[in-house]
Amino acid sequence: MTIKLVRHGQPLANTCEARPHLTGDAGIGLTELGKTQAMAVGETLGRDYLTDAVVYTSPYERARATTRLLLQGAGLASTVNVYEDPRLREVERGYIEEGDQFALRKIHGWFYYRHTGGESAADCYDRTSAFLESMMRGAQRRRAQRYLIVAHGMTIRCFVMRFLHLKDEQFVSMADPGNCDVVTIAPIAEIKDPVFQTTRWGVTGLKLR
Repeated sequence: MTIKLVRHGQPLANTCEARPHLTGDAGIGLTELGKTQAMAVGETLGRDYLTDAVVYTSPYERARATTRLLLQGAGLASTVNVYEDPRLREVERGYIEEGDQFALRKIHGWFYYRHTGGESAADCYDRTSAFLESMMRGAQRRRAQRYLIVAHGMTIRCFVMRFLHLKDEQFVSMADPGNCDVVTIAPIAEIKDPVFQTTRWGVTGLKLR
């Protein structure tokens, strides 16, 4: 089995054209650069990987759009089923400016601090774990070997943490993937220079802080 996790393309929030705590996070779409990034990563992954892949996406608009354009870039826009799962959504950072909570996050820990009106990374880990369990049950039924998951930076890091049974210190050492970065989990024999590994699995494409 090979799992490719792709962070969505550049969203309008990154260019301050949208502010999540005022407009709502779920509906924020992609910038023009984000759209170009999504098309390009589809071309890079290619038909060979994606034709038989099981594809999941977060239901947030920037992830939906990335998935749609990624498949278009691979020439597979209308031939691949896409499964949306709300457990893959971005971590909920509450309804006030995130920067106002940095001091508290330092005190209580980057993994455990729960945003005011939102979630902690640990909460995101819990629902990502539930998604992974569902995905693996489906993998047994489908006997699928290739997976594509389009999601968000925090969600991707939580997925890697859960899949490889990493410690919270290792989670904190991970940097957020860049927009449309590809993180690959595969059998250790197929991974060159893994960032983290177990006796069976390795991950590449992650950056460390």
